[in-house]
Amino acid sequence: MADCGLGRLNMKEGKTGRHALAAALAVGAVWFAPAVVADDEFMYRLGGAEPISLGPSARASTLRLGIGAEWNSDLVCGNFDVAHSVRQQLNGVSGAFQDVMGNVIQTAQGVVASLPALAIQRLNPGLYDLLQNGVLEAGQEFRVAKLRCDEIADDMGDTLAHEGWSGIARADYWRRQANVGGRDVVEVVGEADGAAAADGGVPWVGGAAAGGAGQEPIEAVGDVSKAGYNLLLGRAAADDSAVGPTACGESDICKVWDDPDAMATWMRRVVGEIEVRTCDGCRKVTAQAGLGLPSVYRREKSALANILKPLAQTDAVPSQAVLDGLTGGGGFRVTRRVIEAVREEPRPADVADRLAGELAVGRVMEQAAMARRALLAGMREPNVANNEAALKQSERALVELDREIQQMEVELRVKALVASNSSVAVLQRAGIRKRIPVWEASPGGGLREGAPE
Repeated sequence: MADCGLGRLNMKEGKTGRHALAAALAVGAVWFAPAVVADDEFMYRLGGAEPISLGPSARASTLRLGIGAEWNSDLVCGNFDVAHSVRQQLNGVSGAFQDVMGNVIQTAQGVVASLPALAIQRLNPGLYDLLQNGVLEAGQEFRVAKLRCDEIADDMGDTLAHEGWSGIARADYWRRQANVGGRDVVEVVGEADGAAAADGGVPWVGGAAAGGAGQEPIEAVGDVSKAGYNLLLGRAAADDSAVGPTACGESDICKVWDDPDAMATWMRRVVGEIEVRTCDGCRKVTAQAGLGLPSVYRREKSALANILKPLAQTDAVPSQAVLDGLTGGGGFRVTRRVIEAVREEPRPADVADRLAGELAVGRVMEQAAMARRALLAGMREPNVANNEAALKQSERALVELDREIQQMEVELRVKALVASNSSVAVLQRAGIRKRIPVWEASPGGGLREGAPE
């Protein structure tokens, strides 16, 4: 409390306090309630500077990373040497499987090595039968081992290609070849297990093939989101064009995102993306991490604060167009009276910044709700609904988006609790102490501390 230079009487308990009070009523009391305490308490009651955290990263996007290796349709099983397997059992065979007998003759030990197969058959039928049976048994063992390898390759390929996309490509290849008619089923089996099926891709949004050689990659999050965006507006699922004002009408989703690509970019920013290819010899999976809803909040808050803070520190009358741009979720709008009230605050920039944060939270929650509904709608697109792998990836994106929304709600509650608890109580007590009267002694004397009744 300030000292005016005329002396100060401290209030104490008992008679001294009562005499001081009487003197105060006689000579006048000065009350101090500094504005800074009230301002601080007001800011804490609002909840501080930011309604939620800005997130761990200020980046607009993240990198797309692949697994670093191409996964062929036959894995490495086709690289196993059948002749080498036979050689191990017959003491040396080289070349392809169809040349095994010739290679056995060329690499066998002793007299066998210098005689053709026909000569061995004539000179020693028993030896010929022994060699032939050995080759057949070795070849059969090789086929069994390769079959096991192929099974592992299929499982591994589906795992690396993210949950069955390679199997879907093979099944679709079988469907296409069956419709052709007149095909040799044995030949189709070999093609379905090779590059032909993998390069053909899978039926995707709108009916076009994707993921194969020379085709667009499969992006379950982005592609399904775009399909849902279009379906909600009554458009073709694969339409990438912007939505005009007439087509948009009163729909909110096209007021937030002008075209399907903008919404897909929003979804990738929040929950990330997994890009899948089925083509033979190409990188099967590329993944991109999402930044979560705080990243969207940071961008929306910055845009709103750039309008609100200068507006709060000037006397200019805000136009209706400016006020229309200051909207939060659920149709919440900032009116001219709100702007004027912010201007009257001792710290208008801080209050405007906080208001921008709350508007941004409303926007983000509204966008998240729209994106969730679009993703659900996209999962009903026929080619997606008939694809179990696509549904699994879309459901995971939904779960992650729901968790982001829940995390945002929890953070809002926790920050409001923390900001309005101890800090507000401390400031309130400080304000009470500041309001204790300070007595100024009148010139020429007056009551002194300890004066009798």
